Amino acid sequence: MAQESGIRQRTAANSNSAEKEGHAHPHAHSHSHRAFGHHHDHAHEGSVEEADKLLAALQGKGDRGSNITVIGLASNIALCASKGIAGVYLNSASLLADAAHSFSDMFADIVTLFCWKMSQKPASATHPLGYGKYETMGSLGVSLVLVAGAVGIGFHSYGLLLEALQPTLQNAPAAIQAIGHFTGSIAHAGSSLHEHGDAGTLDPNAMWFALLSVVVKEWLYWATLKIAREENSSVLEANALHHRSDSLSSGITFLAIGGSWLGFPILDPLGGLLVAGLIGKQGAGLLISALGELSDRGVEPSVLRDFDAALAGVQQTLGQQLLITWRDLRAVKSGVSTFVDVTLLLPPDMLLSKARDIEQAVKKALTAAVKGVKEVRVHLDTVAAPRI
Repeated sequence: MAQESGIRQRTAANSNSAEKEGHAHPHAHSHSHRAFGHHHDHAHEGSVEEADKLLAALQGKGDRGSNITVIGLASNIALCASKGIAGVYLNSASLLADAAHSFSDMFADIVTLFCWKMSQKPASATHPLGYGKYETMGSLGVSLVLVAGAVGIGFHSYGLLLEALQPTLQNAPAAIQAIGHFTGSIAHAGSSLHEHGDAGTLDPNAMWFALLSVVVKEWLYWATLKIAREENSSVLEANALHHRSDSLSSGITFLAIGGSWLGFPILDPLGGLLVAGLIGKQGAGLLISALGELSDRGVEPSVLRDFDAALAGVQQTLGQQLLITWRDLRAVKSGVSTFVDVTLLLPPDMLLSKARDIEQAVKKALTAAVKGVKEVRVHLDTVAAPRI
């Protein structure tokens, strides 16, 4: 019996080796023609094709992810211009901070659009696992824009706050006065924006521009998030969170302007600081998530539990005599795609054809368990069958 099992295993190994060699040669042969014959032409055609796709997306002719991003880009341009002009002429620091946030959103939309289009490309010789990491790089870019914008808005609003508190700070300790002078120089850059209007008096009509931004950005958040979840896209989800942070910051701006109009002028720069903190928190969360994915951090424990449950279902269907157990279950995300590895422990006398059937059943179950599973790598090992 042991000799027969050894023969079967050697036959399976030879069969696998021959099968791999049979697939390897044509693959290498086909790529050799590309490498030596037409590599430059294909690269040129590919760049032109990508440019055409990006242009089509900007014209609203792309897929759902591209279209919602283009709508967001157009909305951010309109909101940035309207809030910026209104902030200057209506003398609102928090509305200007909100306009700066919308300005950063425009760059985030462009990054999102490019990375989303790239991530949809099929696997190639240069990227055998696909272009999913472009999604992660897009999320990283959006998060950096958020963090940088938060830092700039925070310094500017803090300087304006110190200007508002200047009479009180004159009697403060020297260290606090030094901080006030340092941040005051930053606030001076934005003070020229308030030379228009009624000598720096806040116009309460500025709050209606903030309210308009809340309505537009909240709609963009839900529309983008819906598509992001359906497409399992991290970069679209990052952009949706960007819309949500802009919606919340505009809401804070609305309340800050209203409070200043009611007789609490310090609320306007305080609103700008609160907006900066909110944006920074969102950006830091996205940054940590993107860096984790770029470093090939594993999926969440809940996802692994879903995979484990799917394997248990296969074992229950086949019986423990055929699929004894499994080990080394792991998964890594790459943009919209998830790659899974698992080792199956099978009886030592199992035929190769039967092992292949079990392998296919496991792949099918794991692919159906979690959306976005692109590839399941199954390793086969043997163990003595349990005695019943």
